[in-house]
Parts: sequence; C-alpha cells; structure tokens
Amino acid sequence: MIQGIKPTSKATLKLQCLFATKGDIDEAKKLYDFFADDIASLPDYDPAPQTWVDSTKDVAGGIVKWLGENKNTLTQGYDIIRAMTGNRLPPLSLPLEAAAETPAAPLPPINESV
Repeated sequence: MIQGIKPTSKATLKLQCLFATKGDIDEAKKLYDFFADDIASLPDYDPAPQTWVDSTKDVAGGIVKWLGENKNTLTQGYDIIRAMTGNRLPPLSLPLEAAAETPAAPLPPINESV
C-alpha cells in the first residue's frame, strides 16, 4: 500500500495515508508525518485542472506560433507542390512588382442615394 502513495499536495497525502492505514487515524498521522517531514515544498491542495477553453486556447496559440515560425518552410513546400502540378495552383501571394502595378478599384461612396 505504501508504494502507491504519490503525494501531489498535503490534502492528497493525508487522504492516501488514511487509505493506506485502512482508516486508522493515529497510524495515518504517523505515516503522514513520516512523509511530510522530507517534503517541505508540498502545496496545501492540488492545483485546479485546466478548463477546456484554456486548453483549446493553448493548443490554438501553439499552432499559430508554429505556423509563424515555419512559414518559409511551408511556403517552399507549397511552391514545390505547385511546381509538381504544373502551376495549376494559385500562388500564395502576388510578386511585389505585380502588386504595385495592379491599382485598387475605387470604393463606392457611402450613404449616397442611388
């Protein structure tokens, strides 16, 4: 039973000691003191588990960060696939010269009656 004790907090350690001693409070206190003396930095309670929203936010943030760090590699891979398909796929962006030559269409007036 003692091998199964894995303290993550003081509260968890107390419950595990009580379970290991089959409910004998005096023995559980002795066992708790035996373990707790060597573990000074044990928190009082286990930290709250991460919520689904926080977990999803961390994963999405990691993906966006990875994409930002590897955009050159991804662009090169896309260009290779594009070349293999005979340039049938659209380019990722216009070259700078083509973008400068293509004027933007004028915007229509706002709130003007037709």
